[in-house]
This record gives sequence, structure tokens and C-alpha cells, in this order.
Amino acid sequence: MTTKTDFHAIQELKEKYAPKVRGIVSGEEAKAIYEVLEIDKRNNIELQNIRDMVVMIYGQWFDKSRDQYLEDKKNGVQAVDKSAEYLDAMSAIICVIDYEKFKRGIGV
Repeated sequence: MTTKTDFHAIQELKEKYAPKVRGIVSGEEAKAIYEVLEIDKRNNIELQNIRDMVVMIYGQWFDKSRDQYLEDKKNGVQAVDKSAEYLDAMSAIICVIDYEKFKRGIGV
């Protein structure tokens, strides 16, 4: 049984985790994702639920960040597009969750 809601776990992970290298999840990063999302405490359905919620929430954060960047650019504000960072983080988190699903013998 987990000690926090999926949303709160994902919020906590957002504050604690950002990929260091694009496209690569280090063992240390995987361990942090595993611990914050309490992957070992989740049954198969809960594991799929947290995966789905990660996709949904990180997708929303990506959209919001991208929209803000485009709005700033349109208004002549000097801005840096950081939206891809959300996609990188989401991919890394999904990789860790999918690996756990694979180890358990459930479909990825």
C-alpha cells in the first residue's frame, strides 16, 4: 500500500527529479523514481494507474509550458522553450515503470 496519492507522488517527483542526460536513465535516477512513486508497494493495477497518470499530468505540463513559450515568443519576450524537459522526464519515468511491469510479466 502506498503512502500518498498518485498526484502527490508525481508532484513530489517533479520537484525532485529532472533527467541529467537526455534519453538516458541512470541507476541513481531510476532508484529515485522507484522510491518516490513507491513502485514496489503497488499491485499491477496501481502500477498501470500511476503510469497512465504520469502520461496525463506530464502531457499537461508539457502543453502548458509550450503554450507559454509560444505566447512569450509571440509577444517579443525573450524566452527559452523548456517544454521538452517534461517529455524527457515522462519518458524516463515510463521506462522505469515499464521495466517493473516487464519484470512482473505483465504487458508493457
